[in-house]
Amino acid sequence: MTRLLRRLRGEEEGYALLTVLGVGIVLLAMVAAALSVSSSGYVKAKTDDDANAALAAAYAGVEEYQSRLANDSRYFMYGNPSAAFSASSAATVSLPTGALENPAFGVGAAGTWATIPGGTSAYRYEIDNSDYDATGILHLRVTGRAGDSTRTVVTDLKQDGFLDFLYFTDFEIQDPVFSGQTSCANKYAWARSSNCQIIQFGAMDVINGPLHSNDQMQICGAKFKGAVTTASTMSPNWSRPSGCASPTWSVGAGPVSSSTIGMPPTNGDLKKETRTDLADVPRPGCLYTGPTTITFNAGGTMTVVSPWTKRTNVAATAAGSSNPAQCGQPGTGTGQLGHKNGATIPVLPSNLAYVQNVPVSSADPNYWASGVRPADVTCTGTSDFPGWSFHDTRYPATDETQPNGTNAANPAYQCTYGDVFVSGVVNGAITVASENFVYITGNITYADPQDDILGLVGNNAVQVWNPRKASGLVHTTLHRTVQAAILSVAHTFTVQNYAQAPARGTLTVLGAIAQKYRGPVATTSGGSLVSGYAKNYIYDTRLRYTAPPKFLTPTSTTYGVTQVASVRSAFDAKGAAS
Repeated sequence: MTRLLRRLRGEEEGYALLTVLGVGIVLLAMVAAALSVSSSGYVKAKTDDDANAALAAAYAGVEEYQSRLANDSRYFMYGNPSAAFSASSAATVSLPTGALENPAFGVGAAGTWATIPGGTSAYRYEIDNSDYDATGILHLRVTGRAGDSTRTVVTDLKQDGFLDFLYFTDFEIQDPVFSGQTSCANKYAWARSSNCQIIQFGAMDVINGPLHSNDQMQICGAKFKGAVTTASTMSPNWSRPSGCASPTWSVGAGPVSSSTIGMPPTNGDLKKETRTDLADVPRPGCLYTGPTTITFNAGGTMTVVSPWTKRTNVAATAAGSSNPAQCGQPGTGTGQLGHKNGATIPVLPSNLAYVQNVPVSSADPNYWASGVRPADVTCTGTSDFPGWSFHDTRYPATDETQPNGTNAANPAYQCTYGDVFVSGVVNGAITVASENFVYITGNITYADPQDDILGLVGNNAVQVWNPRKASGLVHTTLHRTVQAAILSVAHTFTVQNYAQAPARGTLTVLGAIAQKYRGPVATTSGGSLVSGYAKNYIYDTRLRYTAPPKFLTPTSTTYGVTQVASVRSAFDAKGAAS
């Protein structure tokens, strides 16, 4: 019995040992698992921190590039032509050198990164400016790096400024060139005398989109269906003349104070976009000389009559100038620019037509000697009221009398000036610019309002042609529609002879209007239209994200982000393409 008890006790002790060992193994496994989870959690947390820091570095790179653009309006020309994202811009970007050298343009494992001050994160960026001429958009790809993580974002940048508004005005007075009040020029309400001719918004005006003025606005009724801002420093920042109805505000209770928004001082830089010898003009537009008519045809063509034109692309020397087929051929033969029916050519693909004054320098390829004129061109009139005719085309029109506000210092229809006369149905994307006046001689509409886009830019005024005669108006057609982005950089957008009765109905503009001085388009009495047109202005919302071709001359301005997306990393942490 004693021997049996001993044996049983020995067997129990063996079982206890096994149990203890089993429990120990389980505990060790649990500890190991806990350590593993803790370690992997630490690694994941570290990876997440690096990924977030890399994304922050990428956005910091976007902001740094925006600041460079704001300080150097030509910075969009810099980039690394070897960068994959810049492949379509390889011919139009180059690396900055000397003091402008930038490590953010590095590519590949041996390439440089720009480091963020005070940290270990870095970024590099790639530029695609291939759409800048056509749309005003810059594409930017930025890769941020932190630790072993990289993150990449792609963003579109567009200039902030007057195209963000349906209606933009620098000064709320009539253009002194037309009013004769030269002492009022370039003066805001708080700095000018009270006798300056202020243009007010009338009761029948409808502004269906955002509006900004750098000046104090005078409002007599009117409906504002978008946000209204002003840089006026006066209080209140807008005025309502005695006896006027209150305006209708769809956004807020009145204009919101904002900063001053600048405009380019001239559109003269657009002319260089017709040069063939400049590295930063890879796609030259077309240069026309002297009074020129452009009629858009719904089928995607435009008919150009420009008898003074000798060369449509120019260079620093006459030998480098040319006449590409896309611009139409000079000459008097059928189908040529100097024929009475002009040249019918495809609408310039995402490009520019610029009309210049007849040059006075004999070295210019478009020079005409004094007293020499193209075949069938007749210069008419006096210094106060000049004009010209070319077969059935003539300005002034038959029986037309001198337009209001014109004189020897501000002549209409001067025979050798760079005026352009535009009308028709636009099927394409193009900007038409002039060294002098732009005249809208008929309706201008889009064949497809979603795809087609037109810019009209005048260094002088952009005018809705509205000729008058001694007994009234030359034409009796009511209403006018203009679908375009309109810019008068130094003067105004206005209706010719706006004060000449009878009333013309409604002027509908789909697009945007930017002008240095407010341009009158009508007169009213007791809330009723007496002459000119009631406004019906509608913002083309596409202009928030794009612009007509070559419409925006680079100026010192800010660039806003229109689109941004996080994409697959372009480089790994060692800098190699991933």
